[in-house]
Amino acid sequence: MRIGITCYPSIGGSGLLATRLAMELAKRDHEIHMVTYEVPFLLQEGRHDNITVNLVDVLSYPLFRFPPYTVALASQMASVTKKYKLDLLHAHYAIPHAVSAYMAHEMTGVPYVVTLHGSDVHTLGADPAYQPATRFAVEAANAVTCVTKHICQTAETTLGVRCKISPITNFTNPDQFKPGPCIHRCEEHQNQLVHVSNFRPVKRVADLVTAFAQIASEVPNAKLLLVGDGPERPNVERLIREFGLNDRIQCLGFKRDVYTYLRCAHAFVLCSELEGAPLSLLEAMSSGLPVVATEVGGIPELITDGQNGLLVPFGDIDALANRLYAVLTDEVLAKRLGEQARKRILENHTAEKVIPKYIEVYEAILQS
Repeated sequence: MRIGITCYPSIGGSGLLATRLAMELAKRDHEIHMVTYEVPFLLQEGRHDNITVNLVDVLSYPLFRFPPYTVALASQMASVTKKYKLDLLHAHYAIPHAVSAYMAHEMTGVPYVVTLHGSDVHTLGADPAYQPATRFAVEAANAVTCVTKHICQTAETTLGVRCKISPITNFTNPDQFKPGPCIHRCEEHQNQLVHVSNFRPVKRVADLVTAFAQIASEVPNAKLLLVGDGPERPNVERLIREFGLNDRIQCLGFKRDVYTYLRCAHAFVLCSELEGAPLSLLEAMSSGLPVVATEVGGIPELITDGQNGLLVPFGDIDALANRLYAVLTDEVLAKRLGEQARKRILENHTAEKVIPKYIEVYEAILQS
């Protein structure tokens, strides 16, 4: 098949998933044409057979306070569709990609798929400025998928979508994200926690720092690695200084080789306010780490409390601290949770399990 894929090219979950999908489809000899405003993060290094990247040019003009990216994207999607005779388009993250895909479809007649990822539904999708147009474009799609059952349900209740939505889970690479030796100079890494995110307010990294501060004296050799960057990082660094934990908590910034830092950790922590199917969580589970996470969004679809991870209510910092203490001090518990976490990934969240589901969606559209 010849498939056009549109996504945000940054390191956010939706862009990473879309690019990994493109790479896996290309390995299976499908012809992939990415349409976005810059080369996606995962394609910036090396050569990738069967994948081309088609950049969107946005006109800068004094009349425009905000350049009309949605229109420029639709035009490029239509141009690429005609030039390469694409069979279908796949838009990841509804805003604004679903609307652009709809316009490209109207110009070319080529069908399109929309995949809903999370904040395009439960946050931005609910905003009156976006909801009517987004709902229209999603409902007009030839197929709609979502990364968790929770997102499917939220699309119905919040976005108001009334069409069929098929859940297809996210996936990761267990050959890369797997247990292994630590290559970094991390002292006492057997008691090291790690968190990976984009440091947006919804990730609630400050809650994690506060919870860690509660147990710091009880587990004196415990450390916390914060991997990533974003708008909340200055506030988090200030909080670390206020707690006097500069020697116990490290903000490492953005890292390309996240898997190497997961191998230096004893456990992974995610305390978000809202989530879809976070790739960082899947990667940690694949790495064989016990996970402590908030019971929000699609996370309970991945973690069964006490079986392959530990869940805590969102905002309950005391409960979070107690669970961090448990995985740091109970080696038997931590080992069992980590083993079961990786087992869950191998059984449900690999490319071999997930890619055929997308291909099935594509083929059903083209055969109809």
